[in-house]
Amino acid sequence: MDQKFFDIDCNLTHVDLRAHVPRLLDAAQSVGVTSMLVPGTTLDTSKDAIELGRQYPEYVFPTAGVHPFHADTAPSEDELNQLRELSSQVCAVGECGLDYSEGFPSPELQKAWLEAQIRIACAIQKPLFMHERRAFVDFMEIITKVRKEVSEFPNVAVHCFTGTEVELQAYIKSDFYIGITGFICKKHGASLRDLVTQIPKERLLIETDAPYMGFKQCRRNETDYRAKKQYPNVPSALPLVAETVAVMLEMSVAQVAQLTVRNARRFLML
Repeated sequence: MDQKFFDIDCNLTHVDLRAHVPRLLDAAQSVGVTSMLVPGTTLDTSKDAIELGRQYPEYVFPTAGVHPFHADTAPSEDELNQLRELSSQVCAVGECGLDYSEGFPSPELQKAWLEAQIRIACAIQKPLFMHERRAFVDFMEIITKVRKEVSEFPNVAVHCFTGTEVELQAYIKSDFYIGITGFICKKHGASLRDLVTQIPKERLLIETDAPYMGFKQCRRNETDYRAKKQYPNVPSALPLVAETVAVMLEMSVAQVAQLTVRNARRFLML
């Protein structure tokens, strides 16, 4: 396999994947997925991601953060101190952000966690791996607020982009990296297929977001459990994402692979 891919988001600490990590990594490597970012979404899963990074140091790049879904209490000083310590051991802070979907914690709790994590990243100059859904205005407001207060703002990647053209252009203007998932392969991903052509090539990232964001072509028998309806998405599906991106950008899959690996490494300052 000549072409190499970098999956900028694979949730290997997720309960549906973590028991199958060796097999999933073998399958991914067999199709050229040789690097992946594994995000922390709680303090505990951040520790798990760090441990995976120790087990697979040439392959897994961990992050430390608290996902908005888990921002169900205000951040305590003890929790923030733990996160600062964990963040010193990883390549990026996150997954952090805002998500105003039904069933998520209150916006005020989410915003408190987001601002705290942005400030940690600024203090230690680590990239920010970010999540935003249905919360664009508040998301940009907090980033803009902190950005005005610091001398240097770290690299930002907004993963799993499925937003509007207005949102995309705001991210581009802010020099954010943009992560594209297998949503682009779906029938209702037509808008994303159009928008991906607007992303500056030097800001484009690709990801599976496994086990989330499954799509028809990625159904694989690489786990032993009966999958949930939208699962399983697996890291070995990343070349399928690259294929659709390549068609839309009128590039070869090898060119998309090379481009997005280079971008991922630049984002993470590797």
